[in-house]
Amino acid sequence: MRCCCRARPYSAAWNERLGTNVAECVTAFFDIDGTLGWTDPVAREHMSDTERKLSPVPSPIVADAIRRFVAAGNRAFICSGRSPLDIHPKMAALPFSGMACLAGAYVKVGDVVLRDVALPPGVLACVDEVLLETGMGALLESVRGSVDVRGGTAGTHWPSPASVAEALERIPGGRAHKVVLPTPTAKLVVSRLAGAVGLSIMELELGNSEVGLVENSKSGAVKAILDYLGDAGTTYGFGDSENDLSLFEQVDVPVAMGNASPVVKAAASMVTDTVDNDGVATALATLGLI
Repeated sequence: MRCCCRARPYSAAWNERLGTNVAECVTAFFDIDGTLGWTDPVAREHMSDTERKLSPVPSPIVADAIRRFVAAGNRAFICSGRSPLDIHPKMAALPFSGMACLAGAYVKVGDVVLRDVALPPGVLACVDEVLLETGMGALLESVRGSVDVRGGTAGTHWPSPASVAEALERIPGGRAHKVVLPTPTAKLVVSRLAGAVGLSIMELELGNSEVGLVENSKSGAVKAILDYLGDAGTTYGFGDSENDLSLFEQVDVPVAMGNASPVVKAAASMVTDTVDNDGVATALATLGLI
């Protein structure tokens, strides 16, 4: 599907903030995993634990497309469930105007932090209790990095802290923004705290789910950025998984990757090629944005 949208002008305030005289622009939000990049499963088997925690690297074609998109006077934002510290340096080095990370819990435009909402202590205490009862492990994710608890979700990442409290001591600031657990364990945490605090649960791959605050979402993160920008021009969102549906709600033109699930494709205005065939670059070119 081909979609052409005329960009609207920058607001005067944003032009002054950037120190540019760009006449018009559009704004795009990009998911990382399965959208901007992917990791070959065979190559992953030969990576160190540190390398496995990092996001995939964009292909040279996609990286060049992002650079050309921004060089044309447009703005690009990362919109990912990952922690900022887990974004690969080669991905982070691209000219993004900001990021919405940790599924909307942390939002930044330039050097300005718009959102930084961590899980309350009561939620983390409940996670600790459930892990002790079930003997399962978890992954705490924060702005300052990620730490496995009790061997992580697979129970294989040892040595690691034996409790959430101990894991928090390894994170500067002692805060966690979301937690990844085996799905049955995640559901148990959410059910125990029902009515006390609003929690969301999102199923991931490998039998895991992430638990976070309902108020933290890609939708809320994108809205915060758009409110801050004022006039963002025509807005685009690129994604492949169901947690990108809330991103799609906030943009003018939602673009699904060719490898996206059927429900994500159904919600999109345009379906591009797959991530391993440089779908982001294909879409930007088709839309006349590069």
